[in-house]
Amino acid sequence: MDPITMILTLALKNPQVTSDTLKNFSTPGEIKVEQMQSSAADFARETLKCYHKSARFLGMNVLGTQWQGQSQYAAQSSILMRIYFSGISGTGYQMTVAAMAKENMYRTAVLQDTALIPYNKNCALEYWVTAEAQN
Repeated sequence: MDPITMILTLALKNPQVTSDTLKNFSTPGEIKVEQMQSSAADFARETLKCYHKSARFLGMNVLGTQWQGQSQYAAQSSILMRIYFSGISGTGYQMTVAAMAKENMYRTAVLQDTALIPYNKNCALEYWVTAEAQN
């Protein structure tokens, strides 16, 4: 039986389990700002955990510095990165994210996401996060 058929069968037989699972997926992952300060890869890993908490981090590439849209967020600096990850089924996906900083705060903007399940717009990184607030 293919994975989609299994999921649909489970959902139809157990609607409460499906509801609980959807609630779990809609809750963003917790981020550790102190981890984000270690390296670009750690920043990417924490970013992925916030937007797709069930995803598995595979890697990242820095695509460029000084993202042209950073001024609309009043950011002092930024990088553009592509995060590679796999979903629950093991299928590979990628997101392109602008990571921004000002003073001791960070935030992100998702520019592209190829995952079938949309990224979580309730992620704390959708807003400025202060590094000291989480220490």
